[in-house]
Amino acid sequence: MTGAQAPRFASLIPQRAALDTVTAAHALADWRTPAGERKLRVALNMIVSVDGRITVNGRSGALGGPADRELFHALRARADAVMAAAGTVRAERYGPIIRDAGVREQRLSEGLPAQPLAVIVTRRLDLDPALPLLADPDSHVVILTPSAGEIGTCAARVDYIRSADLASGLSELAATYGTTLVLCEGGPSLNASLAAESLVDELFLSISALLVGERTGGGSLLSGGGPPVPLALELRMLLEHDSQLYARYVASRD
Repeated sequence: MTGAQAPRFASLIPQRAALDTVTAAHALADWRTPAGERKLRVALNMIVSVDGRITVNGRSGALGGPADRELFHALRARADAVMAAAGTVRAERYGPIIRDAGVREQRLSEGLPAQPLAVIVTRRLDLDPALPLLADPDSHVVILTPSAGEIGTCAARVDYIRSADLASGLSELAATYGTTLVLCEGGPSLNASLAAESLVDELFLSISALLVGERTGGGSLLSGGGPPVPLALELRMLLEHDSQLYARYVASRD
């Protein structure tokens, strides 16, 4: 974070000394693709209220706070690609994936592109070229779509992967761009589609200390589908900050 001290988290799992706290960067220090590993990994990153709602009035921002945003940006800083459905890109007004110049320089020093690929999943290509992400000339956007069309001219570099399913689309993404670590930020229909094709490898889940209740557009983590059988998850990390919990789960398919 800029202009303020970064939030620190009580690390509940892995267990550390009493009252020990960590930064988001420390907690996620090992969250990268191991050297030489070429297998594609997909991690979901979502926030929910304690009663399972993912938005308030159609936006996720009301559920989070500085600590949630710190982890959100720390995950983006380590990803090869950040993926979202077109509806999420529109609703959240996506801009450049990494805005902090220091983070971009750090990525370059580690042999990564300054910006992760921005991957948008859409069937209808209903994207306004004036969206901040598409209007940014330094952004590289890959659109996964079954459509043969194209969006209007925009400042960002835009490539297309034409695929009827996510598995083949992500395989082509990995083969074409060397992408091994994809961070998916939703929404719930895309999450469900990934789960239905057994493509979810990890889940980062922020649990907001709010009760939201039934609201229009409140949504849930998965919508319209799910894994073929319930997917077992192993808890690898659990942090706490100001009554909010931050968990990392890894899929167990053995």
